[in-house]
Amino acid sequence: MKSIRHFLLFAAGLMLLVWSCSKKSDPSAQIPDPTPVLAITGFSPASATVGASVTITGSAFGTDANAVGIKFGNSAVVQPSTVTATQLTVVVPQDATSGYISVIIGSKTVMSSESFAVTTSVIDYSTYNTLRYTGAANLSVARSLLACAATGTKIVFAGGSTDGHGGGASDVVDIFDVITNSWTTAQLSEPRYLLSAAGAGNKIVFAGGVDKDGGYSKTVDIFDVVTNKWTTAQLSEGRSRLAAAASGDKILFVGGAKSLNETSKAVDIYDVKTDTWSISQLSFPRRDLAAVGISGKIIVAGGNQGLNNMVGAIEIYNIATNTWSISNAKVYCQICAAAANRNKIVFADQGFLANIYDIAVDTNADAFLNINAGECVTSAGTKIVISAVDEQQIGNIYDAFAGTWSTFHVKEARFSFAAGAIADKMIYAGGINNNGVLKSVEIYT
Repeated sequence: MKSIRHFLLFAAGLMLLVWSCSKKSDPSAQIPDPTPVLAITGFSPASATVGASVTITGSAFGTDANAVGIKFGNSAVVQPSTVTATQLTVVVPQDATSGYISVIIGSKTVMSSESFAVTTSVIDYSTYNTLRYTGAANLSVARSLLACAATGTKIVFAGGSTDGHGGGASDVVDIFDVITNSWTTAQLSEPRYLLSAAGAGNKIVFAGGVDKDGGYSKTVDIFDVVTNKWTTAQLSEGRSRLAAAASGDKILFVGGAKSLNETSKAVDIYDVKTDTWSISQLSFPRRDLAAVGISGKIIVAGGNQGLNNMVGAIEIYNIATNTWSISNAKVYCQICAAAANRNKIVFADQGFLANIYDIAVDTNADAFLNINAGECVTSAGTKIVISAVDEQQIGNIYDAFAGTWSTFHVKEARFSFAAGAIADKMIYAGGINNNGVLKSVEIYT
């Protein structure tokens, strides 16, 4: 009996030991990992216009804004304005589309559970007929033949000629923030005029132009609108009077003049997401051409190969497939400017005839204007705005939604100026008139 009791006590102790060990090895009994997981728990507001600020809440965002990427639907990746471990603030980019918000950190990507809606501005753009200003403004230095581009909340004017006749190349940069209505300045790495610019994601890129010695520049200046930092690069060949356009993550610089008598078919492609460059070619060399980004494509049209030698072919670059095609439609304009709105692109050539190209059906229609077209074409709201001819001070407005035309009056006569638009603001800046080179700025709302 004594031996049996000993055996039973030994067996009970063994079972207790096994139960104790199994409990310790049970994963459910282990202490949970305290490391937070990258996640989006919400965002506010649920809808907003381009240029508005959005707050994203979640976890594991870190503290380095440069390490965080954000996408609105199919937009290019942008960086937040501020970042904490649990909250991001970001400006709705120009190419934002309605859809889910994505946060990207390293190799990890998370998406919101709800869709964000990109809304159009509530501004009634018929008020362009009465020309309303948002305060008085001036460029820091008077100049003409400058370039302008916009992204995020910034409209940036850079370079130009301080004597108005292709001399006195400038390196001055004037930056307007549409949210704070404030101006700051910066400098290009090289003074030049007749350069081109476009913006995508967080980047605005200025490329080419004529330098202070009259040479054709290869210089590229890249401005990050979030960090306010500048970097440089080079085009594949130096040229001026080239066109620039952006769609998705890509900015293209196309064609241009390599000298007084040589035109270029070069295409330089900058990827704002990877900060890398690649090259391609147009089918037809041309200068004074126009390029427009719309619906994942870059549309290239107009321009010339010399006086009275216009190029009519419309060349289309597909961002997703990295391929080119040629439209069945044609656009003839010697010195071409263009802007897109909805599926429509308006091309203008400083005359009474404009062209409306519909990308959805690949057709082009002539539009006869009541007022001679100016040299700049911009897009804001539902409108495509053709600037005024300097002496008339009356411009043309095409409503891409309604398909109708109207006119508007500008404050000051000017030519060889720059124009930019974002959210509910459109700005004309610099240029020259009978009074000399201008530093004045007109802000339309």
